[in-house]
Amino acid sequence: MAKPKLRHVAIKTDDVHKEAAFWSKSFDLEQVGGHGDVAVFLSDGVMNLAIIKIPEDMKDFPNYDAPYGLNHIGFVVDDIDTQVAKCSGEGAVATVDPNHRDAGATWEMKMRSPSGIDIDLSDHGWPGITL
Repeated sequence: MAKPKLRHVAIKTDDVHKEAAFWSKSFDLEQVGGHGDVAVFLSDGVMNLAIIKIPEDMKDFPNYDAPYGLNHIGFVVDDIDTQVAKCSGEGAVATVDPNHRDAGATWEMKMRSPSGIDIDLSDHGWPGITL
């Protein structure tokens, strides 16, 4: 049997289109599907990012009571400074000083999206991934 692969992350929000626009424009994700005002599905071709809204009339939905957002999402990028500028232009803010990269090989740039989701940016990846 093949090893399971992580292929999607979901973000719960009240405005799927606004949230999807930030992630799509900041990280060049393509919209690959959706369901009106309750879901937008974005992808980089390997991972999917599901932006979902669970309306009040769906209280029986299994994830209805799940909290909004998630802790953080990590992206591997070619150039951290270019990506910081792109994310900042879409409303994200840095949560660490991008000029203090003294943590060595494990340093990641940390940002926060307009809706409060933390983002790790790395040009070296993380354990277990192939660049």
